[in-house]
Amino acid sequence: MKKRQRPELDPVQLRQIAELTVQALPNVRPPAAGAGADELKHWHELQVSQIELDMQNMALAELQAERDQAEAGRDSYAELYDQAPAGYVSLDADGRITRANQAAAVLLARALDDLPGRGFEQFVAPQAQVTLRAFLHDLLASGGRAVLEVPLFDRRARPASQGLRQVRIEANMDPAARICRMILTDIGTEDVREDARKRAFQVLDSIDEAVLVCDAAQNIVFVNPAFTKLTGYAVEEALGRNPRFLGRPGAHPPGYHAEAMRCLRTYGRWQGEVHNRRREGTPFVASMSLTVVRDDDGTISHYIGVFSDVTARQQAEAALLKLSRELDARVAERTAELTEANRLLMLEVVERKRTEAALHESREQLRKLAEHLETVKESERTRIARDIHDELGQNLMALRIDVSMLAARTSERHARLHQRVDAVLENVDTTISSVRGIMNELRPAVLDLGLQAALEWQVGEFRKRSGLDCTLTLPDDAVCAAIAPAMQIVLFRSLQEALSNVRRHASATRVDVRLEQRDGRLRFSVSDNGVGIPPQHRAKSESFGLIGMAQRVESLGGRFDIGQYAPGRGCMLTMDFAFPA
Repeated sequence: MKKRQRPELDPVQLRQIAELTVQALPNVRPPAAGAGADELKHWHELQVSQIELDMQNMALAELQAERDQAEAGRDSYAELYDQAPAGYVSLDADGRITRANQAAAVLLARALDDLPGRGFEQFVAPQAQVTLRAFLHDLLASGGRAVLEVPLFDRRARPASQGLRQVRIEANMDPAARICRMILTDIGTEDVREDARKRAFQVLDSIDEAVLVCDAAQNIVFVNPAFTKLTGYAVEEALGRNPRFLGRPGAHPPGYHAEAMRCLRTYGRWQGEVHNRRREGTPFVASMSLTVVRDDDGTISHYIGVFSDVTARQQAEAALLKLSRELDARVAERTAELTEANRLLMLEVVERKRTEAALHESREQLRKLAEHLETVKESERTRIARDIHDELGQNLMALRIDVSMLAARTSERHARLHQRVDAVLENVDTTISSVRGIMNELRPAVLDLGLQAALEWQVGEFRKRSGLDCTLTLPDDAVCAAIAPAMQIVLFRSLQEALSNVRRHASATRVDVRLEQRDGRLRFSVSDNGVGIPPQHRAKSESFGLIGMAQRVESLGGRFDIGQYAPGRGCMLTMDFAFPA
């Protein structure tokens, strides 16, 4: 079987195809305009290498599938060969058996393992061995096909006995391997063959193909009813005549019949088309198959011809050939379209991979930007809170001291002014309280006292503002002290957002906050007994609180999880970080 050429496995052709594919890509963005020659070359090599790798992977997958199919076919062929009802034998150039199947072993009356290495001639009757040697010699010289009938050797039979079992040999030669492959058919003894001949004549009388049998002098000795029906000649008109009387003179090139007879005598078989005419002169084309019948000594005793009218078939074949050519043209056109579509698909696949890589890079950049913005925002909160404390807070405190002194001086002598000063002092206290609230919202000063104090303060503020029952469970002080400042900020801000969501949306009566360290992990959870968060609400694009918590946790390499939704059974938010002991 001829193997299909695969340019994907030829480095030179693969490189050329990859270069052409890169040039044909419509949306390939090269490096920046100021890139140097080395950078451009490196970028180009990366594109070409990626395409080469994709094409090689596809080719290797196809090769693996073809190899699996070939192995399955080989196993199937071996099983069919061994279990075939006909006898199969292979001979080398010296006539020794190299391979045989079980049917051949039964026919030759030997064990299958005992056949390889033995000369096939020893299984043939002595009087036919010379004929067999000549048959194999001619077959080896011609490299074609031939048929021979020989008697098998039987120790119990007398020499030249007519009761020897005959075997029909259909052989073909493989000139390159110098192996002769034969099909052995048991045709029985003389009596069996006579009965077979009678049955054969009965069959010949009933088949639709015309059959004629000629003797060694090439004169007709038998025709079947189909011969009379096809040619118009009665049996008595055909018997004793040479079959050439059926032919049309000049219809074949010179030497056509002589070459047919040469092949028939040499190989025992010929098949071809002959131009004949019927009794009334109507021309027709016959598909003729000729075989010879040989005596035990190998001489030709009869010629058998089987033919049928194929004029209508030839006309149909001509019409089919025309249709086939039209179909081939359509197939070629469609193949070209599919090839182009496949090329465009490969380009699309390459472009899609490049787009996915660019999208991944863009997402990574957005993640880093979000982390940076979160860091900047926290830094700005800290700075603004510090500025308010250092400047506005001190000024308000100084103003309160001055107003307090003024209130003390006017308490006895200026009653009405004293009332106004008390009102101003009350407004200053309110302003100071508001400033402290703003500072705590920006960055509670309690954060400077550690994560434990900050979480306790936040839970306490939540209890005051919401009136809900809120519990806080914390690990040992050593664990809290070992948490990095960046992680402390993430935990505190996440708690702020979670408690805010509970107060606004959960309709809960109880909240549990838990921070624990176990098995090298730090786990922080906030759970409530409220209505829960339905899946459709979790996926909303405006759920910025949940999105912000997830980004903060992921920026530190942690995992953020929202518990499974069960209506009316609350919700649990969990943050998990690597935290070696």
